[in-house]
Amino acid sequence: MPAFEALFREQQGAVLRFAQRRLGSDEAAWDVVSETFLAAWRHWQRRPSTSEETRAWLYGIAGNVVRNQRRAGIRRLRLEARIVGFGRATDSTALTDEDIADEAVRREVAWQALERLSADDREILQLAGWEGLDVHGLSVALSVSTPTAKVRLHRARRRLEAYLAEAASTPTVTERPASLTFKEGS
Repeated sequence: MPAFEALFREQQGAVLRFAQRRLGSDEAAWDVVSETFLAAWRHWQRRPSTSEETRAWLYGIAGNVVRNQRRAGIRRLRLEARIVGFGRATDSTALTDEDIADEAVRREVAWQALERLSADDREILQLAGWEGLDVHGLSVALSVSTPTAKVRLHRARRRLEAYLAEAASTPTVTERPASLTFKEGS
């Protein structure tokens, strides 16, 4: 089917980047690409007519595949933890430079703020921010009307901003509360 092959060649890179940003693993991202295009092949008759709508449609499929992979990964980790009796160790030597550590803290704060959002809020923000979808593309990817996508995006952005502002006002480990500050002569 030449049309499907053309779609694959045109969109596989976008779907791969979509998956890599969500999973962080090239191997897992390629699995998402494979499963996404398999689903697209199965539902070929339902594809949108324009290229931008088709990309958004593929992002919607890929989002479902990513969520399925995450659920499977969580189940696997829980099983490993039960078998071994503890979670996986992390490499504590990875953050030796202060600049890298600061960036890691900033990213962690951002990830924590994202994780506090509902799955729907996270998904719409990721589709808009990471994949560059406009409101119409969001509506196609999420199977909602354009006005609904616009409202959801606005609300998700406000909630994320609130969580980030809350995190910015919370002292970090490196900041010493005033009650713990020692004064000379005390």
